[in-house]
Amino acid sequence: MAMHFMDNNRTAFTGVIICVVLVALISVWSLNAMLTDNIKVIVLNLGLCFVIIMAIFFILLKILDKYRANEMKSRNLNERMAAAAQIYYEFKEVDIINNTIRSVIDREDDEGELKDADGTEAQQHFYDYVNNEVEEHFKLQMKEFVDFSILGVLLEYRVAATTTFLTKEGKWLRARVVRCQQTQAGKVATFLWILEDISEERQQRDALIDVSNRVVAASKAKTAFLSTISNELRAPIDAVLGINDMILSETSEPQIVRYSESIRDASVDLLGMINDILDFSIIEAGKMEIVSKKYNLLELINDLVQTIKPQAEDKGLSFILDIDANTPKDLYGDGLRVKQIILNLLTNAVKYTIKGRIILTVASEKLDERHVGLHVSVKDTGQGIKDEDKSRLFVEFERIEEGRSSTVGGTGLGVTITQRLLELMGSNLEVESVYKLGSNFYFVLEQMVVHWEPIGDTVMPSIPVPENDSVLPHFISELPEVNMENGIKNNGDEESYLEALKVYASSVGKYIEEITEFLKADDLENATIKIHALKSTSRIIGAESIGELALALENAGKAGDKEKVENEVGGLLERCKALGQQLRPLLEPTASKEDAGDTGKPAISDEKLTEAYAKLRECAAACDSFGIEEVLAELGNYQLTEPQQGKMTDLSQAIDNFDFEKVSEILKEEK
Repeated sequence: MAMHFMDNNRTAFTGVIICVVLVALISVWSLNAMLTDNIKVIVLNLGLCFVIIMAIFFILLKILDKYRANEMKSRNLNERMAAAAQIYYEFKEVDIINNTIRSVIDREDDEGELKDADGTEAQQHFYDYVNNEVEEHFKLQMKEFVDFSILGVLLEYRVAATTTFLTKEGKWLRARVVRCQQTQAGKVATFLWILEDISEERQQRDALIDVSNRVVAASKAKTAFLSTISNELRAPIDAVLGINDMILSETSEPQIVRYSESIRDASVDLLGMINDILDFSIIEAGKMEIVSKKYNLLELINDLVQTIKPQAEDKGLSFILDIDANTPKDLYGDGLRVKQIILNLLTNAVKYTIKGRIILTVASEKLDERHVGLHVSVKDTGQGIKDEDKSRLFVEFERIEEGRSSTVGGTGLGVTITQRLLELMGSNLEVESVYKLGSNFYFVLEQMVVHWEPIGDTVMPSIPVPENDSVLPHFISELPEVNMENGIKNNGDEESYLEALKVYASSVGKYIEEITEFLKADDLENATIKIHALKSTSRIIGAESIGELALALENAGKAGDKEKVENEVGGLLERCKALGQQLRPLLEPTASKEDAGDTGKPAISDEKLTEAYAKLRECAAACDSFGIEEVLAELGNYQLTEPQQGKMTDLSQAIDNFDFEKVSEILKEEK
């Protein structure tokens, strides 16, 4: 501020001197004009005086403009200094060589007087400040920080140094020293001393630390609780299972056997949930370890078959193995965890599949002379997963469509644990799913090979192929877009394949309409999502060529190539529309063998039909789509009249769209 004031005074003084000199010149010229009678000289002198006066006028204007500009700069600087004064508690320049201190920003104390240290001995000023202002626990730290002998050496190698301390008034301050000038010998000559009030910042930081500590403590408490309670619960459940096995071995009464089997099944389910919770708590605590050792892949698969096949058969499902005979039998890895991962996927497949097949596929890919990539896939013909629900698939303690099914239990941890275990082993779980058609969970796991002896044909399955008494209409095999053999393999059996074809015929028009509308709205992202769904459904029914074209357009959409999508999507949609029309007869009610009484299925009684309708109404009220489909599947075991069959078709289409109001409306007139 002082420097600017001196500059302004110097400019004004120079302007005054110039004006005085010019006035003196004008006076001399005017006197000279009066002493001469030459008119030309007089006119010339007057003209010269006019020019000089104008020059003086413009010089004065320039001086005034410069003064105003300097005044504006000074005002701006004062405003900035005032703003800085609101932030900085002190801002001083210290001369170490001369041991002097000068205030850069003056700040008022509590009584309104300016705190000014100018003229005092700098080192002593800092010592007095520490003794008078700094809280006792921070005095030693601050005395070392303001010691010039230490500070001078410190700033030779650093531009700035910072520390924080607490004052006796309870304020938190941040002290910062910034090197300004150095001597020719490299010694620090001057530095800036800055004090910043950080009390509010400290309070916010302490609050965040407190919240963070509480979150960590809560997480640790949750993990400890889950681990403890899981271990404590397993012992009594094991005891219940043991006593129940004794009951089963000692009694032959049908009623007691049924009760005992119910106890066993419920206990096994509960034990499985507890094991999931225990595994999850161990993973959350970071204590899950992968223990690698030699294991036999053939024995592992056989154990899985023995565990899953009875569960599948109890639900009327077929369990099919598709094992590559060239897969090495003896591998090195954590076989226990590999088995747990596959078992989790198979258990979920059985749980969410009402009818059809579960297919376990195991194959290998040679990576080098010591390692293979183990490809494992679990396919089902179950409900599938909606696109909007896929993001929730790996969320712990959350089950997809939990509110729509009262028959499916579990903790919602199976897939999450599977994903975490695969991550620990350097792999990742992938999912492909089409709603109402089924899901495919698969992963690739690198394993070391102990011996290259292959599994062989010991567990090789036979995938069903069409027979003479096929349930599939003959025209399916004649469709040029459809590979029926691959379609059956993808779905597990002919009945499931037929259902997949019906779903495709009923849904392809909706996909076409949605893709068209999204592209009209310039929404490439959502159009790409629907193209992906169209690709998956086409592949499942064996329409491989359509699936490949959809894949190419999906990749173009993901890359933002809108031009390619718009140019080629028309051909894709036309082919899909044509295939949907060719499959349309599958949705039309036709005379069946049941109507002719050729199948041997019993006619349904009025009591059974009334009971089924009551169950359907109950499931519709609870929005239980699984329950409705189970009842419809059970009714398929009976001969139905044409009106009854039409009603079942209407119910099936309504539940496909989750239109529970329509379901209730259809059942309203039935008692």
